[in-house]
Amino acid sequence: MSARKRFARSIVAQVYAQASTILVQLALVPILIKAWGTTLYGTWLLLSAVPFYLTFSDFGFTFIAKNEMVMAVAAGNKRAAVRTFQSVFVMLSAAIPLAFLLIAGPATLLDLSSLLSLRGYPNAKAHVVFALLVANVALYQYFPLICGGIRAENRPATEATWAATSRLCEGLAIAAVALSGGDLIAAAMAAMVNRIVFLIGSYAWMRRLSPWVAFGWSEARMSEIRRLFHPALAYMFMPVAQALLIQGPVLIVGHMLDPAAVVIFSTSRTLARLGTAATNMLNNSFVTEYAALAGKDDLPGFRKLFRGQVMASLGAMAAYVVGIMVLDVPLMRLFTHGKVSIIEPFFAVVVASVVAEMLWATLFTPISAVNRHRSVTYWYLGFCVCGVAAIYPAAQHFALAGAAAGVLAVYLAIIPVTALVSRPTRLLAGHAARMHSAFRA
Repeated sequence: MSARKRFARSIVAQVYAQASTILVQLALVPILIKAWGTTLYGTWLLLSAVPFYLTFSDFGFTFIAKNEMVMAVAAGNKRAAVRTFQSVFVMLSAAIPLAFLLIAGPATLLDLSSLLSLRGYPNAKAHVVFALLVANVALYQYFPLICGGIRAENRPATEATWAATSRLCEGLAIAAVALSGGDLIAAAMAAMVNRIVFLIGSYAWMRRLSPWVAFGWSEARMSEIRRLFHPALAYMFMPVAQALLIQGPVLIVGHMLDPAAVVIFSTSRTLARLGTAATNMLNNSFVTEYAALAGKDDLPGFRKLFRGQVMASLGAMAAYVVGIMVLDVPLMRLFTHGKVSIIEPFFAVVVASVVAEMLWATLFTPISAVNRHRSVTYWYLGFCVCGVAAIYPAAQHFALAGAAAGVLAVYLAIIPVTALVSRPTRLLAGHAARMHSAFRA
């Protein structure tokens, strides 16, 4: 399949993934509230909040493994890809039961109904729901690894389609159980059954596409885990830094101003960040192509792809700026039913920070695709800490505009660092030698 055709299919799959996520998020809320009522639905949200954090239990290993496998296969070394796959599989098989016991075990000793203010929901049932949700998220850790096997021979569209369909079917299963009169335990069980079905189905599909890779331990190496550890750990800090940059300003605005200011800040930022969906879809479609070109040590192809991505992203940014300038007031009125208004220059600063974020994410894509993101990640985390700290005096003097300026400053600081590292000649300098050394290890 040509690169252009792969990219087109990947874009379609990314659109499908975005649409599935939005559909599930928007449709589940009214369905579950209607079926269970607000109190029971709130109980579901509270019990599912903690298991969500298990998604980070692999310390970013599956993301790094996917890139490594693509590069290895592109370089003609499938055995190295299998070594990465099975090493991470063995690590997950040891870590997941331990993580489950450490989280679900102590929870059985707690009064979850009182601790989470579940308003009379039986503690015994709360324990069962919590354990099922933890088990579901724990089992999910195998899914990104299976996707690594699917992606290994450069099939990003197939991977995205499986992930989106799994997410969509899980939402449909939960909704069906709730509408048929099922309780929280039945809904959690339906979600876990859906997870198991998709794990089996995706693994069978992976084996059909890439019969040379399979679960096992014969090729697993502790040296491989050690080699992947630092880039995986660095990648894990990305959601930490982003959570700090998203939640930190909200907490500071709430502390220094008032709840009404929090509503304006959060709502304006949510509306403005709708533009990131387009660049995210573009960026996700380029990742596997970058990894494959790096594995082949194809510097001219890498440069051409990078130029194409930057031009496409700049076009998306320009369209976003024009659109938000024209539609900001009617969209805000529609989004909040007239309860929140556009405030300038605050909103203009928010839009500027979103544009800067879109540019930064574009530049970061080739870096993360070849697992060369360690230094940028640590710089980003450091800038986030400094930026959030700077929001205190900025908000004191310039209110909401000052808080938004603190976020903008983070991206203005990290963009030059990322641009320097993202240069193709720098990214691929010595890459073939490093890969050859890793394959021989």
